Amino acid sequence: MRTILLFLVGILTTSISAQTTNIPDQGFEQALIDLGIDSDQTINGQVLTSDVASVTSLELGYNYYMQNIDGIEDFSSLKILNLSEIGLIYYNSSLDLSSLTMLEELNLGGYGDVNVNYIEEVILTNNPNLKKIYGDPETIILTGSDLYITNLIADLGQYFSETNETSYVCVEVTNPSQAENGQGTYSTWNIGPFVNFSNDCSLSTSRFNKIDVQLFPNPATEHFQLKMQEEIKSLTVYSLNGKEVLKFQNQNSYDVSQLPAGIYFVKTETSKSTGIQKLIKN
Repeated sequence: MRTILLFLVGILTTSISAQTTNIPDQGFEQALIDLGIDSDQTINGQVLTSDVASVTSLELGYNYYMQNIDGIEDFSSLKILNLSEIGLIYYNSSLDLSSLTMLEELNLGGYGDVNVNYIEEVILTNNPNLKKIYGDPETIILTGSDLYITNLIADLGQYFSETNETSYVCVEVTNPSQAENGQGTYSTWNIGPFVNFSNDCSLSTSRFNKIDVQLFPNPATEHFQLKMQEEIKSLTVYSLNGKEVLKFQNQNSYDVSQLPAGIYFVKTETSKSTGIQKLIKN
């Protein structure tokens, strides 16, 4: 009987220790391998949950490229997360970090980076230990966490002197009026000038307004065209690692014949809005 019990305990221990976390983005998993976190040292779409659960600092900025960090929710001990210049794309989707309850410092990067992050919404609704947030996403949801956060430094948004334009970030909180005036629970917060507070950021004017645009043909071999109501101010084509490869003014057709086959992102800017479409180049 004692032998059987020991055998069952061994099976249970093995089962628990073998729990895994899915890491679908190969760039993210490669970073975890390089940083010595992924113990199997193999790109296989997963890591041992035990490998990531004890990580307290994750510096992904500058040296790596990845489109998403799915799996980050299991980094339960994480206190510092640097995501600047890694090419994240969360357009029409959210980067949910609410499970990282120990998180203290978050760097989301900005438009000045080489590998630009396009992050439409960051969810931080269960992160009471936050102390610093940097970056230029469209929206940050702090509702819930904001009632417990003290001494927050938020350096968000930025000013572009070349075009005399300002990129504002909408921060969703429980009491926008108190937040704007530095009152109540927000009295210890240090907030940059490019932040708008709201209790519903979905109603705010978006930098990434969903432009009614059709890009065709897609896939494209030599040229593509756009069909839209607003007049284009500029159009920029980015590679998957976020680097600018082509830039156009408003024209009838856009020549991409010199680009290697692959997937690109087309950023269209008008006087009122900005949009991003995926382009497949044959």
